[in-house]
Amino acid sequence: MLFAPDTVEGPTDGTDTPAEGTDDTPAALPIVPLPPLAPPPDPIFDTPFKYHTSTMLPFTTHTRYRVETLNAMGYEMKDHIVGPMPVEDFLQEFLPTSQIPNYDASSFTSGFAPGLFNSTLSAVDEQHAYQPFASVSTSINTMRSFAPQLSFIDSHNSADMVNCSSFTFNVKPDVCVYADATSRGTDISTAEIVIEFKWGYSHDAFREDSDNIISSTDNGMDTLGQITSYAAAQLGAQYRSHTFSVLIVRDRARIIRWDREGAIVTSIINYNTEPHLADFFHRYAQASPELRGVDTSVSPANAKEAALARLRLKLPDSTRMFKVSIPVVDGSGMLTLIIPQPVAYGIPPVGRGTRTCPAYDILNDKVIMFKDSWRVTLPDVLPEGETYKLLKSHGVRNIATCVAFHDVPRSITQQITQTFRFSRSAWARPMLKITPHTLHRLVLNIVGVKLVKFSSSHQLVQSIRDALIAHKDTYELAKILHRDLSVGNIVVFEGVGILIDWDLAKLITIQGPRQRNRTGTWQFMSAYLTAQIHAVHTVADDLESSLYVLLWTALKFTVTTLDIVDRTLLMTQVFDGGSSKEGWLFSRTNLPRNAFVGRKSLDDLVDELCVFFSHRYSKVTAKAIATLEALQLELEAESAVKGRLYMAVQAFRDETVAYKKEMGMKLVHSHDAVIELYDKYLQAPGWPEDPAVEQAVLPIKPAAGHMITKSILSAWVDVTPTGKKRKLDDIESDDHSGAPSLHSVSSEVGDGTLLGTGLDDLKHLQSRFSP
Repeated sequence: MLFAPDTVEGPTDGTDTPAEGTDDTPAALPIVPLPPLAPPPDPIFDTPFKYHTSTMLPFTTHTRYRVETLNAMGYEMKDHIVGPMPVEDFLQEFLPTSQIPNYDASSFTSGFAPGLFNSTLSAVDEQHAYQPFASVSTSINTMRSFAPQLSFIDSHNSADMVNCSSFTFNVKPDVCVYADATSRGTDISTAEIVIEFKWGYSHDAFREDSDNIISSTDNGMDTLGQITSYAAAQLGAQYRSHTFSVLIVRDRARIIRWDREGAIVTSIINYNTEPHLADFFHRYAQASPELRGVDTSVSPANAKEAALARLRLKLPDSTRMFKVSIPVVDGSGMLTLIIPQPVAYGIPPVGRGTRTCPAYDILNDKVIMFKDSWRVTLPDVLPEGETYKLLKSHGVRNIATCVAFHDVPRSITQQITQTFRFSRSAWARPMLKITPHTLHRLVLNIVGVKLVKFSSSHQLVQSIRDALIAHKDTYELAKILHRDLSVGNIVVFEGVGILIDWDLAKLITIQGPRQRNRTGTWQFMSAYLTAQIHAVHTVADDLESSLYVLLWTALKFTVTTLDIVDRTLLMTQVFDGGSSKEGWLFSRTNLPRNAFVGRKSLDDLVDELCVFFSHRYSKVTAKAIATLEALQLELEAESAVKGRLYMAVQAFRDETVAYKKEMGMKLVHSHDAVIELYDKYLQAPGWPEDPAVEQAVLPIKPAAGHMITKSILSAWVDVTPTGKKRKLDDIESDDHSGAPSLHSVSSEVGDGTLLGTGLDDLKHLQSRFSP
């Protein structure tokens, strides 16, 4: 998603024209007349939806965009682990001594002997093992003796509260390894390696004697989630191609290499009798930054550059700044940008890992938009920069201009993602969900304001309408379907809605699935896509998404007649329920006819869009179809029906379900028909000046690996960071607002069904938690 919190900056005609927030946003552009209706398109066959946090949580009704428990983090990661890789092969592939200049093996070969870690293994419990393992001050120098260039810090009592504020649980590895001698505690933005200790074998995340390397125990899944969260934090808060971690379960250890495709885990290392773990640290300490996983295409900015960029980007003086260069689209050279340190989010590391931020263009003294993401590397998936070039060549309206992009070149093989490559190895347990990824960077000429920062509800509707114009041009001129029309993918620039994020777009000439999972944003997907696991993605699905973008934003950021309970009830039902969307389009349950205070046009637009898209889902019996056919025959026989009788029969036909569906299905694939609906109400008088104001919802917590349901448990429980439950004496509030935490009951991910049980319970809270 490309946006800045409060500013719009960027060139449109070669000049830099800043506008603060929404205060200086120009009036909306005039409405452009539309050409005749286009015929319905051919279907585009696609892949099943991916039920992961990256697709489920960004716009959920649930209050936090992050995984609530370590167990849930492990659950999402388990299908992306490859192993057990023989440890000798692991070291040779990822830390080959042939690529370590002036490698000195003497200190390792002379220093390791069986029993070296006896002091660690004799510890009475886990916490007493950290110091003898890592400290240089013990009688045996242990691991530090093999890697004197590194600092091993006992960090188990020091959570990173600066870089990991988006995590629901504390990020505090047992031991953090740093490349300097000054770091203390946990600083995930500079940590090189994290080491996690467990003192009970039941807590091991992995196993050897099974077709699946992942432990099937709750304790094991908690551990997997714990080490996954550390990798997510490191890859999120640093510019890295990959990172390493170590899991020690009493006398056994495994080394893990993490990247955006997944993780590769070694076979068991009996580290007190086998040299491989000591050898790993010995090699790592002498390895180049590239071998260690540092993204060397990004470098620290100098003091002058950093100070100027902070000033232009309005960032605190403490923000660490970096420099990156990207080739310009026209081939004229490199565009050099100053960008801030990235931010870690509490979601698993697998996937695109998209990072966007306003960036400072040094040469042109401008603020533009920088995007860094790991694109899916498959033959039929266009890099986003190439998609932008294609759109511009066809004159697509209401999109940004991509001024620079490339797939980031790598100087050594080890900096390329490796999990997919080794998932095919003979030693790898069968893994079905590994997808290849490549780091892709691009720069856009504008920094837009988020859609949810609209200056008025009229601008909200106008911006969605503008995005539909971009979608129409793209489909009809460039033969591309966007496939992810969502709140985060529309920004406002100089009063115009801009459709962004084209990395999921697909050429309509490509038939069949391109990858194992379909991605997108769950809350805004059509009722058809959320209900059908192997659904065919068509234009109608993206057009229907515009309704959910409008409704979600209007409910969440404008004043309505709904109280906090009714608002939560409606948003959970429509946007987190999935399969309930279809029925809701007909019933509009919990949405009053005049819900949007002082905005009748908005009420009417939502209502008409619901009717428009409901035709896709109406059920027509064979008898109704036969009746319609008979009426059509009668109307065609002019001699049989005359005058007022003809008009009466025609009116009767027009109100039949079968006729409405027949006529509706002719329009649901039409951009023009949907855009004309938006135009109709945009032209209506009486729109107020009502800037966005966020409306509260109750903080509902999803359970690990499950969709939220509407039930409120009769015995309130709290889900702890490890996924365990404890009873609460009273209803407690997580955000000090007085609103209760509504915990969930089991409903399989992918079902999307909202259970009716408990709706009355939610309503009973209305008097206590009204806004």
